[in-house]
Amino acid sequence: MAAVPSCKTQVPSAAGQPEAAAWQAARERLARRFGAQLEEWWPRVPALVAGLCERWQLDLGAPVGTGNTSLVLRCRRANGRPAILKVTPDAAIAATEAFALRGWAPSGRVPAVWDADPDAGALLLEAIAIHAPLPDQAAGVTIEQIAGLIRDLHGSGAPVTGPGVGPLADRVDVIFGLWAGRRARSEAMSRAVPAGRLERGHELARSLAATPAAPPVLLHGDLHPGNVLDGGPARGLVAIDPRPSVGEPAADVVDWVFWRADGVSAWETRNQELATALGLDPARLWTWCTAFAAMFAASCAARGDLAPVQDLLAIAP
Repeated sequence: MAAVPSCKTQVPSAAGQPEAAAWQAARERLARRFGAQLEEWWPRVPALVAGLCERWQLDLGAPVGTGNTSLVLRCRRANGRPAILKVTPDAAIAATEAFALRGWAPSGRVPAVWDADPDAGALLLEAIAIHAPLPDQAAGVTIEQIAGLIRDLHGSGAPVTGPGVGPLADRVDVIFGLWAGRRARSEAMSRAVPAGRLERGHELARSLAATPAAPPVLLHGDLHPGNVLDGGPARGLVAIDPRPSVGEPAADVVDWVFWRADGVSAWETRNQELATALGLDPARLWTWCTAFAAMFAASCAARGDLAPVQDLLAIAP
């Protein structure tokens, strides 16, 4: 299999219409995240990707339709195995992701890191067979499947110190900072969620992070259903795209309390089920959920899904 020729097709203007559209969509997602930094980096991408293809002997495919911090490209190795090539303008993101994925590798719950060049912001990862994230799949998942994923990640013995891995409080600041910026730019979010509600949620989340109720673990940091794939019956759920930090396990559970559950009663039931399955304090987990409730309300408003907004604000601080 030729390693480099397919790399030539990665230039959007030289690609077919569907592939060019995928490249443009990837560029737009990265521009929302990196702004002016992307304008300086994007012209260097063709040479960067071509060099990685030659060095790692890759036959390149099309961009994947997800990823807000990395350009994610399907590819195939010289031995025929499918892989994922990720490149990012922020080299620290690649270094931290490689560290976390290698730490969790014994669990089998993350893609294997087949190669990495953190200085170039590049990772070569195992491709999971069913690449569609959970929200794009019709089949549901059980509480035990969700708990099993989180339990295996947190119990893998992964080291909690590494490049770019900071305390949970820092991750909380990043998350709320991003959402405050998104709200300020979105009329729908601004209309639905007062700025003060996000600020109070931020204060509560910081207070929780500063007073952990359980021994710290290496947290995924962005463990929502969109970052979870189906690894098949033998492997189970697989987590991708970590933004790791160090803190109490409950912080990785919040998204799953709200996912595909409608209304406060359903959220409270899910909270109890997940806390029981993971050996967490349900009151503590619920407090984490309330800290992020206004943020979830803003997310719903941005999608035009206004039905849950008032229930979410009702439990928010």
